[in-house]
This record gives sequence, C-alpha cells and structure tokens, in this order.
Amino acid sequence: MDHRAVCRGALEAKGVFREPWLARAFDAVDREDYVPDRAWVPERDARGTYRFIDRGVDREAWRRAVWDPHRSVVTQMDDGKTPPTGPALGDFSSSVSAPDIVFEKLGHLELGTGHTVLDVGYGSGCHTAYLCERVGQARVTGVEVDHDLAERGATNLKRAGFAPHLVCGDGLAGVPERAPFDRVISTASLHAVPSAWVEQVAEGGLILTPFGTAYENAGLLRLRVARGVARGRFVGSASYMWLRGQRPPRVLDVAGECVRRPSPIDPDQVLGGGCAQAFAIGLQVPDASYSHRGEGNDRKVQFVDGTGTSVAIVRYTDWWAGDAVRVWGPRDLWDEVVRSFTWYQARRRPDITRFGVTVDCEGQRFWLDEPDRPVAL
Repeated sequence: MDHRAVCRGALEAKGVFREPWLARAFDAVDREDYVPDRAWVPERDARGTYRFIDRGVDREAWRRAVWDPHRSVVTQMDDGKTPPTGPALGDFSSSVSAPDIVFEKLGHLELGTGHTVLDVGYGSGCHTAYLCERVGQARVTGVEVDHDLAERGATNLKRAGFAPHLVCGDGLAGVPERAPFDRVISTASLHAVPSAWVEQVAEGGLILTPFGTAYENAGLLRLRVARGVARGRFVGSASYMWLRGQRPPRVLDVAGECVRRPSPIDPDQVLGGGCAQAFAIGLQVPDASYSHRGEGNDRKVQFVDGTGTSVAIVRYTDWWAGDAVRVWGPRDLWDEVVRSFTWYQARRRPDITRFGVTVDCEGQRFWLDEPDRPVAL
C-alpha cells in the first residue's frame, strides 16, 4: 500500500493545505527520513503499555505509523531514560508530530519566501525541513535543548540534503546571534511566552506556538509583535508536549487539617464540559492541575496548585453533602475553579478563538475579544 499517498489524500480532504507551498513541502520532504527505526505510537496495548514499532521487524507496520495522518510517532520517552527496545510506559518527551496538526499549524504562520524563521525544538528535523522548503535553508535557524535529539536531527537533515543553522541550546532563550526573525514557531507547548522571543522578532513579525496551562494544555497561539509588544489570539486547538523549561511542576507539600464543605455544583458539570471549557477555566487558574481517582461511588477529582501547598479533593457522589469537598492550604482551589466555570458560562461559553494574550514589559495577560477585557477572577 502507498501509505504516503493515503496520508496526502487525508490531508487534502481535511483542508490543511491552505496555501500551495504546504502541499509542495509535503511532497518534497520524506517523513520516513526523520522517524527512527524504533519508536512508539501513542496507543496502549492490552498490557497498558505504548505500542512499539520496529522497522526491522515489521516494515509495513512502521510505514503505516509514520504516514498516519492524524497520529504522532513518539521518538523519545522520559528524556531518553527509557530505551526504544519494546513496549513501554513513560512520559513522552519528543515526537514527530502528526501530519495534520503540523500543516494546520504551518498554515497559520503566514510564511513568505523571504522570511527568516526560528524553529524552536527542531527534534527529528522534519518540521525544519518543511520550513527550508519554503524559505530556503539559509533563512532557517533551529534550536534543540536535548543533545542527543539535536545530533540526530542534524544528521537527518544533512542526509536529506538540508543545511539550516542549527543550535543545541535552550529554545526559551531564542538564538540572539541570528535575530531578528520574521517568524518564531515552536514545536512544543508553553504557558508563558518568553520575553526573548518577543525581543528577537522583527517589527510586524509573528510568534506561533502551542500554549496551555497546568489545567488544560490545548491552545494554538499566534502573536504579532509591534513596538516591543506581542499581542494576538488563539487560532485553534493543539495538544503538544511541554517545552522542557516550562513543564508544570509536580510537587505536593500540604500541611495542616482540611476544611470540609459541600460543593455548590455537580463536579461533572465543571469537569465534563469538554476541551474548550477546560481551556477557558485554565486561563483563570493557570497553575492548578487536576487528576481523577477511584471508580463508581468512590470517584473523586483532586486539584493541586503550582506550589503544591494547596489541594482540593471533590467527591462526585452526593456532592451536596457537607463533606463532599475537602480543602487544604491557603487557597480554596475548588472555589476558584467553580467561579471560573461560572464566568465562562455567564459569557455563553466563548470559543477558544475569542481569547487572546498580550505580552509586554509588564508580563503576560489573557483577554476575551479585546485586550481591554481581561480574563481574571
């Protein structure tokens, strides 16, 4: 089977080739040049581990995974601590992203042939190759924080005939010696736009990045830079791994007794409203993360703040009872989440594309529809 042709047809049907250069770049860049022989796909097998693909064992299954139009190929787990030797459990730390979201994202970049581009987190090099096809390799700079990934990506690009300027370093710092850039594009998610990116973008240039909060990592943000201020809206949804320097912390340092009280609302109304609702709530409580535990009558949801000093556990069953909510620490996280939910509902559940971000010398602010309408509790 011609898996590449199947992938191209699916992308055409989905409408992601919004500009002619995108289809040309797809045809020119062979995705197989950038996927290692051994990798994982983000689906679990019967044992609960992530399915492993090995080109040497089953080339057809490997090619089918490489050209899956809607699914990424995981090339690294746990920052390289988990070797690619078989099915595994772990945290994804690098991938060759799914073709549909790659071309969806590139379609928002407004990339002209004369533009200079900074590619943050070049990883395998596949994304960088697409950029080279559009603007030429001399105008592309890539930065990758992981030494092993940086070497592998550089090797892939060289073997495929591309020679962009590549740097192994912290992408959050940009590459000042190559600035200014007309475009900065990130292949990983962040929760705070670095001031270095704003400073290194040319007047009128764009920053395009996946963006999320500890609560919900699901936005694709496009900012235009003018007079040292970056401002723009979310142009859609995107779920990417975190940039390593902005991974939400995992700490728990709770002291003291809990306070018990009823919940004012069924937790399922707050937690079961879908991605757009969760994203809007997260913009108001960006450092709060949540996880579920238990099944049936024992099902609960736990919230933790970024410092790990405030925790709330909410029971789904009999949520109106006096002990349904237990709160530790200085913040009542369930109260904050419920008030954020109420705010979102009262504004008739605005779509993610109505939210925006401003980044200037005073920091980062979220807004709804217009910059003078802040999103805040």
